[in-house]
Amino acid sequence: MTTTTLDHLVRVDPREVWANEASDFTPWLAQPQNIAILAETLHLADPEVEATERAIGDFSADIVAKDRDGYVLIENQLQQTDHMHLGQILTYLSGLDGPTKVVWIATHIREEHRAAIDWLNANTPNNYSFFAVEIELFRIGSSPAAPHFSVVAKPNEWSRHVSSRSRQLTETALDERQQRYLEFWTAFSKRLYEHDPSISARPSKDYWWALSLGRTNFSLTFSAGARDHWICVEVYCHDDADKLVFDYLEAQKEEIESEFGDALEWERLDGRKGSRIAVRWRQVDPMDREQWPDLFDWYLDRSDRLRRCFAPRIKVIDTDALARAQAEAGVS
Repeated sequence: MTTTTLDHLVRVDPREVWANEASDFTPWLAQPQNIAILAETLHLADPEVEATERAIGDFSADIVAKDRDGYVLIENQLQQTDHMHLGQILTYLSGLDGPTKVVWIATHIREEHRAAIDWLNANTPNNYSFFAVEIELFRIGSSPAAPHFSVVAKPNEWSRHVSSRSRQLTETALDERQQRYLEFWTAFSKRLYEHDPSISARPSKDYWWALSLGRTNFSLTFSAGARDHWICVEVYCHDDADKLVFDYLEAQKEEIESEFGDALEWERLDGRKGSRIAVRWRQVDPMDREQWPDLFDWYLDRSDRLRRCFAPRIKVIDTDALARAQAEAGVS
């Protein structure tokens, strides 16, 4: 008989990992790979962080994100919940316009605050949803500590809502074209998850599928042309009407293409709000299942290289400084 040696889960004090809530825990949670863990727990629809420590009145909301349904407001406490934070959460809601999910994260949710969250879910309009979540850390042996989110309170209809959203992915694929793209991106999403488990996103039924690039208004977008036989990966800036970001990056074109290892297609898209930098593979059929392994390998290789080249540059872009420089150049 073979004896299997098992180890034990050891609970870790969150303060050992995040000494400060504002400067350590909030920036950690705001990273795409970490907020994806929370999103999976709550079944959020691809949230992207818009701001941390966002000023609303005299207070600062820890994290303001957006998913496909609207705002996601996250308030953090590396301690048990208190009345002050409950009051702040209610204050923050007045500064957000539109459907909002409120997520209150703490190391311990007091019973009276769990009851308050239940009351809010029962007595506020349907476009508001409230969650109380406990954060824990565990370690096995000498392994790094791993986070675990436990949902203590949520809307009564949330499970039904999640099931409905899941069904929509297949039931609302209204035509053959959409169904084929959904199958294509679903297969690629499995390959992508095997390649990098930190990337988690719902497959698309359109010809394109966008993933976060770590900053609001920027995405790493995959696309596939079934009719014209091509596939593409691009860095897309969604809000670049004045082309400040594009021109800033294109000024580094030689250095970037050297790092990438190949020429890129620089598309300024004058007259449109966005801009893109792309790499394409033509004369391939994304609807041919036999080609999928090669196409998926190409996607992974090019997207990894684009992320390495652009994510660090995009992270440090100061759009206000670019606008000032443009204005000064115009005056001179």
